[in-house]
Amino acid sequence: MSALTGLYYLALFLSTSLLVVALAYIYFNIEGNDRENFESNDLKSQGTSDSTSSSFHFQLLKPPDGTTGSSNGILNSEEGTTLHAEQLTRDEFQPAMKDLFKDRDLSPENVEDIFGNISSSDKLNTGHSTFGREVIYIYHSHSREAFLPYLKKTDQPEEAYHSKANITLVGEMLGKALERRGLGTTVNSTDIVQELDSRELDYGSSYAVSGEHVRSAQKENSDLEIFLDIHRDSLRKDSTTIELNEEDYAKLLFVVGTGHKEFEKNLTFTEDLHQQLEIEYPGLSKGILEKDSSQGNGVYNQNLSPNSVIVEIGGVDNTVEELHRTVEALAAVLSDYYWHEKK
Repeated sequence: MSALTGLYYLALFLSTSLLVVALAYIYFNIEGNDRENFESNDLKSQGTSDSTSSSFHFQLLKPPDGTTGSSNGILNSEEGTTLHAEQLTRDEFQPAMKDLFKDRDLSPENVEDIFGNISSSDKLNTGHSTFGREVIYIYHSHSREAFLPYLKKTDQPEEAYHSKANITLVGEMLGKALERRGLGTTVNSTDIVQELDSRELDYGSSYAVSGEHVRSAQKENSDLEIFLDIHRDSLRKDSTTIELNEEDYAKLLFVVGTGHKEFEKNLTFTEDLHQQLEIEYPGLSKGILEKDSSQGNGVYNQNLSPNSVIVEIGGVDNTVEELHRTVEALAAVLSDYYWHEKK
């Protein structure tokens, strides 16, 4: 009996040892997986926290096809004006200077006339006028941004540049629309790219050079109150176009630089414009994109005035008709802001 008892206890000891080893193995595997999951989730939450605090004021979502441009995605504003979700960041595209001087043939050749003639010169009876004072200043830091429908033999966004048929024509269109509403407006159509080239500067100096023009204008005219740097997006048409009242409009995107101390004043100004657009033209504005120096210039001359902002009007594929409808809408909202909302 003693021998059998010994064998019994030996078997019990061995089985218990195996059970302990198995349990230990299971425990350490579970703990390891939990640690990995925790670390993974912690990184994800950190990324979400960073994205919430750094880049976006109004949530901009990545286009369904994954394309990106000089700005990011589309505003989802069904519930209101301030939304938060995952961050979509990218650096600003900077073309080589030599590529900006490769003018393509225009189609039709009189594109400048088409842009110039689409706007009415008739004054609107708003009951207001600045009586000769010019209070709005329009300029174009990326002056050669152009539109593919009017350039022959290309459909590539990175080739949408031209020395004449470019974003400055949209700025001039906006100037006319504001003048019609009694708002004296200065439109600076300087070819910043040509100035960069003559001074042997690269494209990254665009805002520094355009800022010189803004400062000069401020010195010459103390009445200037609102400063609009007009651009176009490099996203494709499905991301830059919206149908309103059975007509296509080029979407708007506002860009506010957070790389200076008083950017919140610029943000407040821009919020007012966006919110008014949401009321009068729902969905026309994609929202406000906040960008710091890690994503581009980060200041964009907005330190020179609290009522200063980048306005991207449409994208590379938009037509003059779509751009014009949006310009008229923006001018109407700017007029309402100036006469009724501005403090």
